[in-house]
Amino acid sequence: MKNLAAALLLFISVSGFAAEQNTSATVSVQNLPGSVAAGFHIALKGRKICEKKLNAPGFADLSAYILQQNYRKMQNQFDKLGCELQFYDYPFLPFDDYYTRDEMSFIRGRVPNEKVADALRLVSQLIRNAQNINEKELAEAVRSCTRSNRMRASLGNTAGTRLREILFPGEYPALPTYFSGKTPSITKVKQFMELYDTPENMVITVVGKVNPAALREKILKEFSGWGGTACCRNIYSPEILLHNGKTVTIETRRKSRGYILLALPLKDKMQTDELAAALLFARQLSDTVSFQLREREGLAYSVGAGIRNIAGHYFLVLSMGTSPKHVRYSAKRMDEMLGAALQKRKISKSDLDRIRNSLLISRRMKRLTNVNKAFFIGVNILWHRPLNFEEQLDNSIKKADIDFLANVKALLNGPEIRILINATEGQVGKTAADKGTHRKHP
Repeated sequence: MKNLAAALLLFISVSGFAAEQNTSATVSVQNLPGSVAAGFHIALKGRKICEKKLNAPGFADLSAYILQQNYRKMQNQFDKLGCELQFYDYPFLPFDDYYTRDEMSFIRGRVPNEKVADALRLVSQLIRNAQNINEKELAEAVRSCTRSNRMRASLGNTAGTRLREILFPGEYPALPTYFSGKTPSITKVKQFMELYDTPENMVITVVGKVNPAALREKILKEFSGWGGTACCRNIYSPEILLHNGKTVTIETRRKSRGYILLALPLKDKMQTDELAAALLFARQLSDTVSFQLREREGLAYSVGAGIRNIAGHYFLVLSMGTSPKHVRYSAKRMDEMLGAALQKRKISKSDLDRIRNSLLISRRMKRLTNVNKAFFIGVNILWHRPLNFEEQLDNSIKKADIDFLANVKALLNGPEIRILINATEGQVGKTAADKGTHRKHP
């Protein structure tokens, strides 16, 4: 009992407190002495689930522009507090937001420590103001949204959506991430925002030099009792459906660009030491594939490997952008290099130390600012993980040894899924492999 009490006390002192009322946001406040400024993060749960429920693809993306409009109207009030806000996918994030696009959207900000409560009070007001949008404002938001989405449309998004359709057919909402199309009904937009941008659907996390108990009480006062019933009470983790030898070819009108996505499912419920080994292997593989296919063979304009979480399942993913005529050959080369890496017995201690240090530095840089620390705490609450999960994973990465890394193949849990995006037929000639024009490789 003493150990249990000590554990509970530690949890409260580190993580702050969580709201219990159904009509309130879930709130976690962490005091970090010595902080220059506080960071806060508001996660809006179940992005794709809510869009599917209301048959409103891309509405979370559209609502970000509606919030941005209202932020501009209230800019002076936020500026007086020294507060900066960012909405959803607006900025380039200094970490991989692959999973946030499915599981959540977000509002995040940075503000002087003593002004956090005032800043979040304004955010609450901003969200409620945005839900009273009129026809003229909606038309403006649609124009801004669709104009921006033309610039950021990518073959990677197309491949990611298709991958979800393959993995979870008819079950997981594999909807387009970004909004495009005609101006929707204002009634439907308001209905979506009332369900999605509501306190019950929010996980609010704060990191800074603050008083957790007092700040929590103030936040709950502002984020309680308004909005509708949340669209998503829990994050949905569908059962994965694996296909043997699944290869999908998608055609596109882009004459100059092709794309390859290779995904291998990893076993569910991995321990932190297993996930650490998978991350180290992915970093090693990414370095090898990038150097060979981009630097030596000149095939790729972007290439890499990583571990991705899609709907609660982990995958080893390799992706590459290349010209359409190199797609089939490049996919073959990526397969060969992946197979060789999985069969390789052991790496040297010096190579393991190099990969480990590179991975740890990258991970720690992502959590350098308080607003990013708040982001990861919010994700951990969302996925029911310990609030210090990232630190636990760092410790497992430090302890990973050569023997454990050599057994990564045992973590694989199904066949590879391959998605190739080519130009439409007639735009692509023979592949480089057919012509024999690719550079020689060792």
